[in-house]
Amino acid sequence: MQKAMVFIDFENFDIAKNNYYKKKSLDDAKKEARAKGQPEPTTALVNNPRLDFNTLPQKVVDLLPNQHILVKTFLFAPKPDQFLMSDPKQASVYNWINGLKNQKYFTVVEGTHSARPVSGYTYQTMDIKIPSSYYIEEKGTDINLATHLITKGFMNAYDTAIIMSGDTDYIPVLDVLNTLGKTTVVVGVEGQNLRQFIHHSDDQLLLNDVLFQKCLR
Repeated sequence: MQKAMVFIDFENFDIAKNNYYKKKSLDDAKKEARAKGQPEPTTALVNNPRLDFNTLPQKVVDLLPNQHILVKTFLFAPKPDQFLMSDPKQASVYNWINGLKNQKYFTVVEGTHSARPVSGYTYQTMDIKIPSSYYIEEKGTDINLATHLITKGFMNAYDTAIIMSGDTDYIPVLDVLNTLGKTTVVVGVEGQNLRQFIHHSDDQLLLNDVLFQKCLR
């Protein structure tokens, strides 16, 4: 039995999941319209299910060809600053992520999301209700995830590292783990291109609605 650890780049994974369901919802709406002989729509109501991040890592580990035991899951996510927390949607997501800290064998590692004014605005005049008045700067996720991957690899905390992100910035880290003899698996969402990881990881998996429906909250 090999030890597996799952490392989730939450923002990267969540964006890929959202894009997948946007496309799926539109494709399904077009298919339905064609079956009824109606014009194909250009937009559709997105059915984007909320996932149980306690179940999801185990389901991913179950996809591996050899027997593995899930030792622990690490989720890397940015914490919104005070300005961004005034957005109910961002506050809701962060509060949910904060609640994940109560799960067993699960660690949340926080980076930061900071709002910065765009040209023509200042910190005093940017408005949370006017998204065009600011941009969001993300820090910490990449370096935090890379640090945990490498240090735990050197400490033999796992045999197999599962990286749930399509971010190619992690390729140098994967190469280091390969020199240590660790097995690495990159996991993305259907629609992402993981070809660049082929020569830097042992396997690449793409998730879709079939698996997600088994991991609903």
